[in-house]
Amino acid sequence: MAVQTGADGQLKYKNKIIGRCRDWSISVSKDALEDTCLGAYDRTYVEGLRGTTGSATVLYDPSDETANEMLNSVFTNGQGESAMEFTLSRGSTRSFTCSGFLTSVSPSVSVGAATACSISFQVSGKPSGGF
Repeated sequence: MAVQTGADGQLKYKNKIIGRCRDWSISVSKDALEDTCLGAYDRTYVEGLRGTTGSATVLYDPSDETANEMLNSVFTNGQGESAMEFTLSRGSTRSFTCSGFLTSVSPSVSVGAATACSISFQVSGKPSGGF
C-alpha cells in the first residue's frame, strides 16, 4: 500500500509546475434541497448544487514569472478563471483537476527555509478526478 503525504503534491498553473505543496486541503460539498410535499409529516430532500473550495501551502521559486502571475491574480479584477491542477500523488493516476480563482494569498518566508505561500481558492464548475 502506498502512503500519501502532503509532500507528494504539486501545483500546476497554465500547464506549468509552480511548486510543491507542503500541505493541501480540498472540500467538496453538496446542498440538500427540501422537496417535502404539502401534508407530509416527514421532510424529504434531493441533491442540490455542488461547491468546491481548497487551500494549500505552496513552496515556489520567487523568480518564476508564472508563479508570481498566479499569486498576483488575487489583485486583479475580472480576470476570470485560470486552470489550476492539483496532483495529489506524484507518479500516480490519482489527481484532482479544477478551474477557478484564488480567494486569498498569504506569503511567508523564514530564515534558511524555502519561500512558501498559503493560498485558498474557489472552484468554478465541476471538479474532475478523484481522491
